[in-house]
Amino acid sequence: MKILYINPARLQAGMDAIITGAPLSLISIAAMVPEHDAKLFDFKVDKYREKKFRSELNRYDTVAITSMTPQIYSALEVAKMAKDQGCNTIIGGYHPTLVPEFVADHEYVDFTVRGEGENTFKEIIDYLDGNKKQISLKDIDGISYKNKEGKIIHNSERALEHNLDNFPMPRRDLLKGKLYTYLGTTTRQVETSRGCPHNCKFCCIIKMWRNSNNGITYRTKSISRIMREVYDVNKREKPDFIFFCEDNFTINVKRTNKILDTIIKSGIHDKMHFSCQSRVDTLYKNPELIDKMYKANFRQVFLGIESVHQQSLDAMNKRNTTPAMVKIVVKSLRSKGISIFGGVIIGFPGETKRMVRQNIQNTIDLDLDCVQFTPITAFPGTDFYDEMKEKGMITTNNYKFYDLFYPMMGTDQLTSREMYRLVAEAYAAFYMKGWLIRRAKEYLNPFGKFNWMLSCMGRLVKQGVLGGLSMFYSQGITTKVISQELKNKVELMKDLTPTIETATAKKREESLKHDSLTPEITEKIY
Repeated sequence: MKILYINPARLQAGMDAIITGAPLSLISIAAMVPEHDAKLFDFKVDKYREKKFRSELNRYDTVAITSMTPQIYSALEVAKMAKDQGCNTIIGGYHPTLVPEFVADHEYVDFTVRGEGENTFKEIIDYLDGNKKQISLKDIDGISYKNKEGKIIHNSERALEHNLDNFPMPRRDLLKGKLYTYLGTTTRQVETSRGCPHNCKFCCIIKMWRNSNNGITYRTKSISRIMREVYDVNKREKPDFIFFCEDNFTINVKRTNKILDTIIKSGIHDKMHFSCQSRVDTLYKNPELIDKMYKANFRQVFLGIESVHQQSLDAMNKRNTTPAMVKIVVKSLRSKGISIFGGVIIGFPGETKRMVRQNIQNTIDLDLDCVQFTPITAFPGTDFYDEMKEKGMITTNNYKFYDLFYPMMGTDQLTSREMYRLVAEAYAAFYMKGWLIRRAKEYLNPFGKFNWMLSCMGRLVKQGVLGGLSMFYSQGITTKVISQELKNKVELMKDLTPTIETATAKKREESLKHDSLTPEITEKIY
């Protein structure tokens, strides 16, 4: 059987303009069926010409498509084209997991895969390829489909794989010749875990990586398996960076230290850089972890900054984080030459225009390397979405607006239109008022802490700066959208009291002893 794996079209706005990540999910499921011919077509990096693409589809028996929520219309369009050419069509990923009914309802989608896809995908392919085991379609867990009468059938959930090491190594050969970049650096992804033990209110990750009859599920790969993947990436491609792409690389500090120690001992850190996602509270409580990350050649970290307002952090279930902690961690990372990609939420329920602008100004003052300003988004299938829908806050059911750039909801304080203007104002104020000069001074200094960026400057300027500016102007984002209130920093920030700097930090530090996972619980989970 010939299988074409497809990553649908890139988003038209937001950080997709400057970041392209390899579809790890597709090369992971491809590894489950190595006996079948395989090719990857990625709309984000491959040149698309419709006539040629349709001709390409004609050579394949089955098309496997991954899709996040804002990509779903592109994914369905590809599925229709594939079905027109006589292909079997399979769609999986976050959106099919969150809203399987919506995906499975389309006549040109044969199989909708919910949740973890490896074992489910293999069983589907075996079923299509002669069904030698003579299994019934209803016995394939984790799929939704239409029966002969046109009724949507949702089979039982697929039980999560207990040991992630049981999965084969991803088919990285399918990525050959494809350029994936992250802020100017060539990047490949390695997954060391799945899931998250935290429960941030707006996050859909826990819906993707857990069974409904279990609690929060977090699973890890062994250190030896992680290093095998790191060596495999270095041998095949030698990228500037390996990005540990799970939601939080530092959930279990003891485990993270073991990984870092192994990387350092192996010497592989002399051949490439590393990046990851982490949490402010973890790095604040474990400052020695920052030192070890630096020693292991970690030079980029993504942090969910979210808000300067404690009431919002508490409401997000991030009560263990404070604005004071954010400042300390950011300063510590950047003092070592570790760049920070920050995530900031615009318009969390309860925040007024003034509060949002205070959040924007605080982000500017933090002087992060890169920021994604995200309008608060309620993804379908999450409890937060159900809550907002019940309150009448959802303003559109068009999934293309669930792209973390366009607002898809309002709040009691802000309409979706006001939120969009604040997103535009945030990007303009952060990137168009001296950001480029500050970054150039740091990155172009051959003796500075960020001199590792020198070799990446060409791509950073072409993709990051020019690509980003092009996206801004296409969305009407210029310095003209910056309000007078945001321009008057002293007046704007005067009611953010010193408690943000002092008392709150002490209070929250005490609460960490009670709110965080205790060492005993941590050992049981991990």
